Amino acid sequence: MLEDATSLSEFFELETVEPGAVRAALGPRIRRARLERLNGMSLEIFGQKIATEMGRTRPFSNVTISNWETGRQEPSFEALVAIARLTKLPLRYFAGVGELDDYPSIDWLAGGRLEATDQLRQTLLQVSELTGSTRELVMSQLKSLIGDLYRFGDSARVPTS
Repeated sequence: MLEDATSLSEFFELETVEPGAVRAALGPRIRRARLERLNGMSLEIFGQKIATEMGRTRPFSNVTISNWETGRQEPSFEALVAIARLTKLPLRYFAGVGELDDYPSIDWLAGGRLEATDQLRQTLLQVSELTGSTRELVMSQLKSLIGDLYRFGDSARVPTS
């Protein structure tokens, strides 16, 4: 289902979602992202990093972060964007679309050159116009290339201890 949806609104049009399900899933998704993407970063450090990302002078308290993760409170949209940047996850993950493993660790919110994005969009549109085995071949090559880029990015990381 995730692969078929091209936008968040399209996903929710195709997928039946119980009222309040996104809200209920937000806290556990924040917690899982912190633990798995940030190697179990403490609540204190996480609160400091979110505040820094937002340009706040005061860090978020452990209690606030804990309340977010347990669903007692929701972060502001600005805080959620900061969490997405820190964990290198798209906002759609926090909206309940897909699982953590569906998203490689890249900066989904990084500002890029608009012209490069437009070029990529045009290329993908051209590929979608291909037919049959030609389209399948091009798509498999693109998937392979993207997979190689992710593997290269993971192997280029320097382990921290």
